[in-house]
Amino acid sequence: MDKVARAFAAAYVQHDARDGGDRSYADAGARAAKYAAGELVEVLAQNRVGQDAPWAALRAEQAKQTAKITSVVVPDGAPAVTPSFALIRVGYALTTSPKSGPARHSSEQLALRLERTADGWRVAALPWA
Repeated sequence: MDKVARAFAAAYVQHDARDGGDRSYADAGARAAKYAAGELVEVLAQNRVGQDAPWAALRAEQAKQTAKITSVVVPDGAPAVTPSFALIRVGYALTTSPKSGPARHSSEQLALRLERTADGWRVAALPWA
């Protein structure tokens, strides 16, 4: 479960807006989809209107975003992990490196609902996203 949560989060939050890199935020969603299940697989690869402005800002900077996963925990108040279900919070340090100028750093988190499938643990939803 931990391995899938880390891999999904890293794939989902890292973007390469440089020339020759990703074409949109949906490219990261497509990379993350291999760790997902159910309806989320299709949703991840979709371009969403709310992503246009932040993507345009990254493209204008020719920026690359990288993430270092810092924690994978069950959030306070969340149900306990069962053999088939887990609600997890992944913490990560996000670095945005524009083509010119200093890099920016922030601490972020992503909530994931994981379910055990025939293929093992997979992310089934992004609660609160």
